[in-house]
Amino acid sequence: MFGRKRSNSLFRIGVLIAALALVAAACGDDEDEPTSTTSTPVVTETTAVDDMDDMEEMDDETPDMGAMEPMMATSLAGICPDPLVIQLDWEPESEHGGIYELVGDGYAINADAKSVRGPLVAHGEETGIDVEVRIGGFAVGFQPVQSLLYQDQDIFMGFVRASEAMASYEDVPIVSVMATFEKSAFGVYWDPETYPNVNEIADLKDEGATILLGRPDVFQDYWLAEGIMDESQMDLTDQPKPAAFIGAGGSVAEAGFATAEPYIYEVAVEEWGKPVRTQLIHDTGFREYFQALGVRAADAVDHAECLRHLVPIIQQAHVDFLNDPVSTNNLILELVDTYDTGWVYTQGVADFAVSTMLELGIMGNGDNDTLGDFDMARVQELMDIIDRVTEVDTSELDPEDLVTNEFIDFSIGR
Repeated sequence: MFGRKRSNSLFRIGVLIAALALVAAACGDDEDEPTSTTSTPVVTETTAVDDMDDMEEMDDETPDMGAMEPMMATSLAGICPDPLVIQLDWEPESEHGGIYELVGDGYAINADAKSVRGPLVAHGEETGIDVEVRIGGFAVGFQPVQSLLYQDQDIFMGFVRASEAMASYEDVPIVSVMATFEKSAFGVYWDPETYPNVNEIADLKDEGATILLGRPDVFQDYWLAEGIMDESQMDLTDQPKPAAFIGAGGSVAEAGFATAEPYIYEVAVEEWGKPVRTQLIHDTGFREYFQALGVRAADAVDHAECLRHLVPIIQQAHVDFLNDPVSTNNLILELVDTYDTGWVYTQGVADFAVSTMLELGIMGNGDNDTLGDFDMARVQELMDIIDRVTEVDTSELDPEDLVTNEFIDFSIGR
């Protein structure tokens, strides 16, 4: 199964979360019985990285943005929940590498529950508690993580999109405590041979090119409001990947993850077998925090001591993963094989994801020397966009309601 089904309209997500919140409120009185289970555009002509040697060469060319000494291990026993459960938004993949980096040796995989549990490690040293990492997507009925957090009190934290957290805040308030992505990996790619004059997404409008977007998403409302794209160009039918793109022979562009599909199309799909050009949606001005680590709003207060110890460990885990992803990528590939959900993921895609995250600044430091912190002005900018182009009213929210840097260690960066 190539591609992802992660994009959803804010309206549809809000309705789903509101309904789930009502169910959770009706069933969740007894906590002892939880339910189970605008920046400079960057455009790349994507060429697949075939092996780790190529990836390491690319990594060597990445500027050193403030290397730091490895953090000392911290005991979390008696401070954080044990096991500490983290809910991801999708199948195992390298975009989640900083979380899987937390799983130490001696882990156990639950193929039925689609989870892995092992010692929670800080820079390889055990912290005295276990971590359990659960996948999203098909395994949870494609439910958004913020609703799962309120359905199952065993889940301590999970991945949320900032725009969705805004839309659902009244029903299921979430506070994000770390940005695992500096930029969303979601982008648009096109055939440079068919469109040699297209240097960025906005140029596709002048060419009259159709973009296969799959389904409605809030960034599309932003594009229309800013004149970046015409509505007639947006194909929102859920067409199969890669058949639709290949069948059009390069006449269409397509939305997907810049960390996966370009490699898959060039290397794994013989019918295409050539590079595409890619630009991140982030670089069109829709600068969302995607895949932020969020907790229930009350837990940001009630478990503040845990978060003060835990969040720097997770920051360092992301640094460690980017510096040496081999063993964690091996775990990710083992999980894909064991879970056997139909999700297709290979060593080549895993390596490409890491190199692309480094090249495009998807995971790493932002404008400072810190990995994982939030820019409050950027959050406010996103809130203003959501308020302007959708029916979601953000006027009663402040950036600090949605995200916090309280637990970030600003000395940790790559």
